[in-house]
Amino acid sequence: MSDATDTEKHGGSADFMGAAIVRKREASRRRSRIVRIAAIASALCLALYFAGFAVFLSEVSFYRKDVPDSRADGIVVLTGGVARVDEAVKLLNEKKGERLLISGVHPSASRAVLAKTFAVDEDRFNCCVDVDHEALDTVGNAVETADWVAEHGYHSLLVVTNDYHMPRSLLELHSVLSDVELIPHAVVASQHQNGTAAEQASRYRVLLGEYVKYSAARLRTLVTPISGPGDDVHRAALTASE
Repeated sequence: MSDATDTEKHGGSADFMGAAIVRKREASRRRSRIVRIAAIASALCLALYFAGFAVFLSEVSFYRKDVPDSRADGIVVLTGGVARVDEAVKLLNEKKGERLLISGVHPSASRAVLAKTFAVDEDRFNCCVDVDHEALDTVGNAVETADWVAEHGYHSLLVVTNDYHMPRSLLELHSVLSDVELIPHAVVASQHQNGTAAEQASRYRVLLGEYVKYSAARLRTLVTPISGPGDDVHRAALTASE
């Protein structure tokens, strides 16, 4: 009787241990499947992200090569990059637009300093150049530009900024100016297509950084579009003493 009981106990213990081992193996297999799925998903997301970067590079390249000789109702230049304002002033002098908005000017930069820095004819500067001191970033540029466009009743706009900044600029501007024709006029940040390895690495760092900002902006405009234009654009003709 005792031997039979011992055998039953031993058999029950063996069954329990066997079931525990099976459960551990199943849990291990589940963890392995989850890890594999996570790795595959991460690889796909990374591949899609860099595929998007390739498309972004293609778009920037398009703006570098295709600078239209167009006229619009107005011209806006987004400050912050190489030779942007100089190019916008040149377009104004060539009568490519009625007025020029310089958006995102540092508050400490007076009108006199701007006119001298960019060698703008004083009469033309006073009559046809508006200065926005409010915008702090590209979102701000878009809001202030929308206010300026509404003020003047413009239906087309030449957008001047650097080539790498153009996709994000157009994205932000489109979100607040859906009924206005936006004509990109890119200023090429670097004319050296085949520079040194260090120059190329620096350019790609800038491009990758801008692509990250562009991706975030695209996501944000889908989820929470920009609301309403700003309300403080300084017209040169009304503030000549600044």
